[in-house]
Amino acid sequence: MAAVQRVLESGWIGTGPECDRFEEELADHLGGVHVVCMNSCTAAIEVAVDRLDLPPGSRVGVPAWTHPATAVPAALSGATIVLLDVDRHTLQVAADSLAGAIDQGLNLLIPVHFAGRPVDHSVLDLARSAGVPIVEDAAHAFGASDADGPVAGRRSVAAAFSFHATKNLTTGEGGALATTDGELAAFAKVHRHHGLDEDAWSRQRSGRWSAGDIRRPGRKANLPDSLAAMGRVQLRSFASRQEHRRTLANQYRRHVSTIEGVSLVPGATGPGNADHLAVVVLDHGIDRDQIVGYLESAGIATGLHYTPLHHLSWFRDHATIGPTGLSVCDDLARRALTLPLHARLRTTDVDDVCEHLAIAIDLAGRR
Repeated sequence: MAAVQRVLESGWIGTGPECDRFEEELADHLGGVHVVCMNSCTAAIEVAVDRLDLPPGSRVGVPAWTHPATAVPAALSGATIVLLDVDRHTLQVAADSLAGAIDQGLNLLIPVHFAGRPVDHSVLDLARSAGVPIVEDAAHAFGASDADGPVAGRRSVAAAFSFHATKNLTTGEGGALATTDGELAAFAKVHRHHGLDEDAWSRQRSGRWSAGDIRRPGRKANLPDSLAAMGRVQLRSFASRQEHRRTLANQYRRHVSTIEGVSLVPGATGPGNADHLAVVVLDHGIDRDQIVGYLESAGIATGLHYTPLHHLSWFRDHATIGPTGLSVCDDLARRALTLPLHARLRTTDVDDVCEHLAIAIDLAGRR
C-alpha cells in the first residue's frame, strides 16, 4: 500500500520509472534475460505471436487442458488452433500428441507450464528439432526453474508470465514477456504502446514534445507504474513466500498420498516446481459433484483447472483436434479438482482440507 501511495503522490502513475525498475529487477531475478512488462500474460503472448508474423492458414498447437487465454491470441491472428492432448501425470502437452501434430504441420507451439511445473525439455526439443517456434505460456511458472535456470524463454521465442491476482507474484493485473532475443524485447517495448516509437514517459524524460511515429500497428498492453510498484514489493519478498508455498504443497503431497481414491497431479516434483496449484484427480466412479458439495458445506472452496478447450463452444466449432485425439483431457474433465493453495493458507488449513477430502471420498464411496 505504501508503494502504491508513493507512486500516486509522485504525480506519474502511467508506465514510467517504476515499470522500468520492475523490468530491471525481474530481468536480474530471471538470470539476465530481457523482460518487458505487459498488462497481462495474454498480452505478452499476443505480442510474441504478432512478432512471428504467422502466414495465413497457420496451425498453432495448444494443449486442450488450459485456460482459453493460451489459445485466443493465435486464434485472433487468424490461425487454426490445433488442440493437443496432455500427459495424465503432468497435465502438460503429451509428446505423442505433439509429434502427431508436427507430422501434419505446425507453425507454432504454445505449451503450458501447468501448475508451475516446467515443461519437460524433451517436449520443447521435439518442437525445436522440427523447426516449430515456441512461445511458452508461463502464467503458472514465475519462480519455476529447470536445468537451464529460471523459466524465462531460454529454449523458445519467449515466455509469457502472469501477475494476475491469483498468481505467485501479483500486480493485481499484469504480466511480462521474457526472452533472450533483444530484438523481440525492443519490438515489445514499442508494440505494447500501439506501435508508437515514443511513449509519454520517454517524452517526459527528454523534455521535448513529440507525437512519435508508427511503423506497424501495435497493442495497448503496457503496465502502469501503480501496478508495477506492487510487483516490486512482491518480488522483494518472493523467496520467503515461495518457501511457504512449497511447504503447503509438500504437505498436500504427504496427506493426499495416504487417501485412497485420489492422487495429486503432478505427483512427482522437483526443486524447480513453482507449486502454483494443488490439483487432484479422483478415481473412476467417485462423483466429483458430491465431493465438491461436501467440501463446500465444510467451508472449503474448490476450483477446476480446467474445462478442456474443445468443451467450449467457440473451440468446439472452430478448432482442430490433433491426430491422437483428446481422451486424457476428456477423462480429466470429469475427475480433476483444484484444492485451496494461496499465500494466506496455513499448514493447519491444509490438514483440515485433506481431512475433509478423505471424509468426502469415504462418504461418496458408500452411496
